[in-house]
Amino acid sequence: MKRVLLLLLCSCTPGAVGPKFRGAPLFTVQGQLVTSGAIPSVPLRLAVAWYPDEQSSTAPRAIVTQDIAYQGTFPLNYSFSFFSVPPPGVLIDYRNGDELTRAAFGVLLAYEDVNGNGQLDSIASGGSAIDRVLGTSVGDTYNGNPAPKPVWVAYVDGTPGKRWVGYSPGYNLWSANAVIPETTSVPIELAATNELNFFVCEEFISGSGYGYDLPCNITPTGGVRVIGNVYRQNGVPGVSLRITDGVNVLPAVKVELNGAPIPFDVTSRLFTASGTVAVVTPGLNVVRVTPPGLPSFDFSIEAPGEFTLQAPREGARVLKSGAITAEWTPSARASFYQVQAYALTPPNDGTPPVIVTDFGERLFSARLTGLKRVDTHEVLVSAFSRNYLAHGRGGSLVNISTSRSEYLDVLADDIGPWLEGSVSFSTYQGQSGGSAYVQAFDGVSLLEGALVTVEGEPLTWDARNQQYGGVAQVMPGDTVTLGLTAPGKPRKTFPVALPGEFTLTAPPPTHPTRTPLTLTWTRAPDATDYRVYVADATGRQLHFEFVLENTATVPALDAVGAISITVAAGRIDGTRHLVGLVQHTVDVTLTP
Repeated sequence: MKRVLLLLLCSCTPGAVGPKFRGAPLFTVQGQLVTSGAIPSVPLRLAVAWYPDEQSSTAPRAIVTQDIAYQGTFPLNYSFSFFSVPPPGVLIDYRNGDELTRAAFGVLLAYEDVNGNGQLDSIASGGSAIDRVLGTSVGDTYNGNPAPKPVWVAYVDGTPGKRWVGYSPGYNLWSANAVIPETTSVPIELAATNELNFFVCEEFISGSGYGYDLPCNITPTGGVRVIGNVYRQNGVPGVSLRITDGVNVLPAVKVELNGAPIPFDVTSRLFTASGTVAVVTPGLNVVRVTPPGLPSFDFSIEAPGEFTLQAPREGARVLKSGAITAEWTPSARASFYQVQAYALTPPNDGTPPVIVTDFGERLFSARLTGLKRVDTHEVLVSAFSRNYLAHGRGGSLVNISTSRSEYLDVLADDIGPWLEGSVSFSTYQGQSGGSAYVQAFDGVSLLEGALVTVEGEPLTWDARNQQYGGVAQVMPGDTVTLGLTAPGKPRKTFPVALPGEFTLTAPPPTHPTRTPLTLTWTRAPDATDYRVYVADATGRQLHFEFVLENTATVPALDAVGAISITVAAGRIDGTRHLVGLVQHTVDVTLTP
């Protein structure tokens, strides 16, 4: 949820005179309060909530509501007048190149003044509802029942930009992606659902209360809440959903994605699947949830198409004080992208998210700054369609995205000369031996004329692969010393420790193609992770993954013939740029 600030504007009856007369209104919205259920037995009041895109969570700056209370036979006619411009704090900057448009969007709210103080009270962080929102001009959106024609009040400060077709300076009505006449009747349908209070829940509005359970102590209407996401991450489809009664997980519900069942995972307490589900990109996807003894309800969400992340390239390096430039190709049906870099080591803090709107350019980019830590970072670009988010009964929320990511190294500004690479002990077809392959840098600049040694023996410069490499006398469990002498700088040394030996359970010599293959091995002493590589006879990589346990499943491969499978135990001590590896390689033939 975007971080937003709630502000409620005053309104009085047009044409009223007397001590509170404020002159002619600048703009008036009129319509009817309607209901398909029970008629409220209490007077109703109106307010307007403005939702600017602020980067901090604050309480409302002003809460002044209309003096009129509505009660009687439904439908009830209403009018809501604006006598002044919105305060500057509610305006958002919309940029298009050098063009800037400042605007704000608001929603009309009908509410019950429960505490009788004459104003609509928002819900502070950690608090509970004070008043009760009963209807809005956009419908019961957070409960899966939007208005057939949602209407927003828009205010444009000055002359709107060229892309703001139909907007006039000042107040406008906006619906169905277009400006509509001020005289349009705006209905507000009343509903008896708890989630309407989200419109004044500061935790929900700011995004600070995002999580599995409802903020502001709101109880889910209907007793079931679904929250989670459907995704395609680097080409791998998946789904992850948490379903509760507001507090307790409900494992007995039935969950389907595009008609296929999604299993419940006891460990994570989620309905989840990865790699084995069908996610349509681009196109519509349907999540169906069926609680025991209750009707099913659906979430229809639109995924954008795949795209290519052109920068940064995997393994790129940047100084902590520098900036990351992300570039990507357009995604079909995407309406905006979110770009952010996350540190991989907890806490996984990162850069503020950058939103890029798809206006049809062939190449998109974003510049990320504010890197907080020296660490490996994942640069993640996520594409979202216009219909990427679906709300449902009980405050349910399911979204979908198509994402691409790469990893880069954020370095200390004063890092100086350093090495990156591995020292390995390898076995294959009964043969074994040690080697070292590293790259040398000064800051982020590659060093070609350096002296790099392993246990005092120089490594050879390989111009083609831009690295130093050669034989290393090393065994599992050993610690060796790499040396680096950069031109004009003192020699630096780097210790590298290898994990202990382990045994790979040999897979069958033949295996059916397009069938997953499970691998197991004993744990290697002092290993910090394991890496699984699969390559064909030409050396082309077919699969790679990091795992923390001593087992992995190679996914179904669309290949026939000889492949090599390597399992490597890794150990990273002291510096995250150098790893000691003990690895075993076996051959397998994939058969039709």
